[in-house]
Amino acid sequence: MRAFVFIADGARYAVDAACVEAVHPLVRARPVPGAPPWLSGVIDVHGEFVPLVDAVALMRGSGSVRPTLGARVMLLDTGIGAGPRARFALAVDRVLDAATLDDDGAWRAGAGTVAWLGSVVQHAGHAVQRFEPASLAEAHRQLAAPAHVPGKALP
Repeated sequence: MRAFVFIADGARYAVDAACVEAVHPLVRARPVPGAPPWLSGVIDVHGEFVPLVDAVALMRGSGSVRPTLGARVMLLDTGIGAGPRARFALAVDRVLDAATLDDDGAWRAGAGTVAWLGSVVQHAGHAVQRFEPASLAEAHRQLAAPAHVPGKALP
């Protein structure tokens, strides 16, 4: 699998490159009252409101991505939806690499315990756990809806 390898609070994760639409520097989100702690708010991506998930808060249960020069936002397509597809942005501490990851020798014990985390594979001598955007969106409906474009009526 071709993947982007990223860091969240010192741990390494990988997301399928086919899901990644773009990578941008970290931006501040507009908070959404009542949102879970891992949902930083929404950001404007070329006139479209997109939820911003904080990878540190999501993976660790607390904390947040620090606003450093290396912090990034990965725009992810969930593959959910017939018309406009649902997508969300993932704030990460750093994107390390775009690499081909090999499933040979993948450690699958515990994969599936958290719906959006998969098997652990090797990359550059480090353990890297797969992150599944579609599974996260399926588990949290606020991420599974197509984005809203300002000025257009919501269905």
